[in-house]
Amino acid sequence: MPDASIALPTDDAEGTAPTGSVPARALVVGGGVTGLLAARRLAQAGSRVTVLEAGDRLGGQVRSVDFAGRRCELGAEAVHLASPAVTALVRELGLEATMIRSNPGATWLATRKGLRRLPQGVGPTGPTQLMPVVRSGIVSVPGLARAALEPLVARRHRVEGDVSVGRFVRERFGDEIADSFVDPMLGGLHSGDIDQLSLRAASPMLAAVARDGRSLTLSVRTRKAGPSVAPSMFATWPQGLSTLTDHLLDGVDVDVRLSSPVASLRRTEQGSYAVTTVSGEDHHADAVVLAVNAAVASRLLAGASPDAASPLARVRSASLASVLVALPAAEAQRCRPIAEGTGIMIPSRLGRRLKAATFLSSKWPQLAGGDTTLVRLSAGRDGSTIVDDHTDAELVDLLLADLRELTGLGARPVETRVHRWLDTAPQLVVGHQERLSAARAALQRDLPGVVVAGASHDGAGISGCVTSALQAVTTLTERPTR
Repeated sequence: MPDASIALPTDDAEGTAPTGSVPARALVVGGGVTGLLAARRLAQAGSRVTVLEAGDRLGGQVRSVDFAGRRCELGAEAVHLASPAVTALVRELGLEATMIRSNPGATWLATRKGLRRLPQGVGPTGPTQLMPVVRSGIVSVPGLARAALEPLVARRHRVEGDVSVGRFVRERFGDEIADSFVDPMLGGLHSGDIDQLSLRAASPMLAAVARDGRSLTLSVRTRKAGPSVAPSMFATWPQGLSTLTDHLLDGVDVDVRLSSPVASLRRTEQGSYAVTTVSGEDHHADAVVLAVNAAVASRLLAGASPDAASPLARVRSASLASVLVALPAAEAQRCRPIAEGTGIMIPSRLGRRLKAATFLSSKWPQLAGGDTTLVRLSAGRDGSTIVDDHTDAELVDLLLADLRELTGLGARPVETRVHRWLDTAPQLVVGHQERLSAARAALQRDLPGVVVAGASHDGAGISGCVTSALQAVTTLTERPTR
């Protein structure tokens, strides 16, 4: 195993507690990454904080489990070290020295011609270099000719307002680039349709390029930044990603109430807030962070601020399934894609039930070795009912059949585990930021001191949750006192 010690870049502002007007009492609804970090920052600022979590555990979509004698993830897999806010938080929690980076290795892309290595310089929003795409053989000659026009198209194509990721990439590079690369990468990340996903919400960097009319392939800064999927930028801990969530409340005094789903929220005559749980327990606070998905937030706000609840109700979510399989190592390591790569991304147009496969034992040094090779299979997209339509055994068989057809590996697993994440992948479709702004403006007017935060609102991934939590706390601590 390589040295697990990692030196992270120096940041200052992201790790500091907020200053200014601080609510004396704060309630945080939701105990995922967003809720826990918001609770931490509010407690550091001097608030008396209570966290109300509907489930029987903290962590949200971070869930590390023991599987086949090793520690694996059923939800979020890693932290992305390109985010300054994340790296500052890791350092603040004292978790820097024990981090483990993912191994380098090929990412395979499923094509109609079989598996191909993902070309260098191709990220979730398209290629920043064209020659690796040319050499990959993934795109046809007409498709390459169309993609090569991107610098010319960029100069005359400035985007006003929000459009879909798919529309932008198709107009810049053509359909083949969008379908072959952006769909399995960005569409796979959001479990959505790139022709519906908002450019502003799903890819802010690309939105800035769209506004300015800059070329992705000619921009020196874009090429140097490289794709955000570089293996060295992902990290976890020996005991799993839950190490992060397990330590988010270290050193602060926060009252955590598990198995406490919230039934209602109302504003009192005194201007504070009363939150009532399903069991009938009342909690009073000067500020409330709704770190829950948009559907739950909409339900809780419907009575007190219909104008905030209405746009949030329009955010739909997809259901996903994570399937862990332990395969006989002797057979799995003879399979070239597993021996030489860390996973497979699959375009939706190929019609596979399998959305993606991660070769855990190849990708993570702490999961290598032993008699079994670990693989994680993912299923579920916006509009798909695969997660609802099949039993656990059927899901395992369907996804393994796709893996076998893609890689030739026919080994039967010695152990499996299925976890369903129902309605947990928010679809940030075109116009999302405008709807969110409308909801937040209504909250500021109707319920000052109540904020919404989390992946449903500000974007997927741990980095998105961290940013959302910090923004929520800033909003609460900078507002005027009553």
